[in-house]
Amino acid sequence: MTPSSAEREPLLRRLRRIGLILTGDQKLADGILSDAFVRARGAIRHADDIDEMDVFKLGFDAFEDALHRKGAVIVLHRAGRGDGSLGDRVSRLTYVERVAVSLLVVEKLSLRASAILSGRPISVLENALTDALPKLDGDFVQGEGRP
Repeated sequence: MTPSSAEREPLLRRLRRIGLILTGDQKLADGILSDAFVRARGAIRHADDIDEMDVFKLGFDAFEDALHRKGAVIVLHRAGRGDGSLGDRVSRLTYVERVAVSLLVVEKLSLRASAILSGRPISVLENALTDALPKLDGDFVQGEGRP
């Protein structure tokens, strides 16, 4: 089985993109990643002790921890630009919708792998993705609900 294009892409680029989706702010995401890797460095004795999925999970968990410490509501519900861009539409997603989109659509992980990684039931991720996709299609206008 050949790896998907997301799996062949450099890990740091993937983590930065997931961080942008989850936090809505690239500087915040980069700071969270940097802090996580600095803290993890002391626990990793040899590079052979950790594989790519472990690093991905470390980054994902760092975003989850940081957002829950800072208050996901404060971070995620900043006003979007209102320009209808993809970034603006992503800013309207709930956190769980962002998790579902980032893991299932962007990273192309299976439902099972996404559920394990995120600690959320498969049904929650499926429902969140179902809710998120119409919001991302460009026809969704904030305040009007689904098209």
